[in-house]
Amino acid sequence: MSIKVAARGFLQELNMLTHFLSVATAITTVTAQRGRPTNFSELWNITTYPDAQPANVSQYLNEASHLAGQDLDDHFQRRCIVSQLYDDIASYAQAPGFVPPIEVFDGVYFVGQSAVSAWAIATSKGLVVIDALNNAEEAEQILISGLQAFGYNGSDIVAVVITHEHFDHYGGALWLQDTYDAPVYASELAWQAMEVADGGPRRDQVVDDGQTLDFGNFSMQFVATPGHTPGAMSLIFPVQDHGAKHLAGMNGGAGIASNTTAKANQVESYAKLASISAEAGVDTLMANHQTQDRSLTNFDLLNARECDESGCKQENPYVIGTDAFVRYLQVQSLCVRVEAARDGQTLLS
Repeated sequence: MSIKVAARGFLQELNMLTHFLSVATAITTVTAQRGRPTNFSELWNITTYPDAQPANVSQYLNEASHLAGQDLDDHFQRRCIVSQLYDDIASYAQAPGFVPPIEVFDGVYFVGQSAVSAWAIATSKGLVVIDALNNAEEAEQILISGLQAFGYNGSDIVAVVITHEHFDHYGGALWLQDTYDAPVYASELAWQAMEVADGGPRRDQVVDDGQTLDFGNFSMQFVATPGHTPGAMSLIFPVQDHGAKHLAGMNGGAGIASNTTAKANQVESYAKLASISAEAGVDTLMANHQTQDRSLTNFDLLNARECDESGCKQENPYVIGTDAFVRYLQVQSLCVRVEAARDGQTLLS
């Protein structure tokens, strides 16, 4: 045997041994990680309610579950159970993240992110924007960039409608005012909070309960729905899906309030909005957070939708029907009662 052949064989064996050792090391490392002690401080805890009213919790939970049925069961689970008992899981589902802008109806665009939604509606007068995200950076790099993906810019905005006075919904409004002179619309109670907040928008247009604003070929109805915040304003507006007409409803704020009075207001607001929506024939569920209208799921369904000039083979997932929309609001209301019962609070409404 030549020296070269012997050397070659030695190198092959050495390479095999090196590979074996690397694999063994990796297996050992993984095994060690699997066997390491659990740091229990890193695990989240289920929320407990020491003052709960068990009978009321049971009653309202079962009413909500029955009313939700199969078609709204995910909304029931999130609002009545997960967000109340497993807050960390609910938060993870709404963590900040990039979401590509998308047209969900004819001229209706999602231009938000996974933690908070923003919408733009093309009208004959310009763009009506719903909510302004957290800050100037998000307004510029997410909202405006989203508009540009569809051939628009900030100068096309004729109205910025704020659904309620939490910073994740109005934080970018001042930048839109300063940069594009965009008019900002909100309820009086929302303005009272926003105009004194650091970084809040300058007081501008006030919208009242029951008011309708016209933007050329587009109208938006405002419904005061206090509870989540005192100044929450829900919206009802028409949309079209490949020419088919629908009526969208957007609740002004769905997170459950902490004190008894605000919870009672929230229950009354849901009843009010449900009645108005039933009479108007609202059949389309949209929201200011993607977890409240299944937007992330809906986006994927819309992207996979088969459409041509004659229409689409699949329904638009935002269109759920008037019965389901009204039941959605009623389920949300019952979930408020569930949390009140868990907190030991008695709602008079």
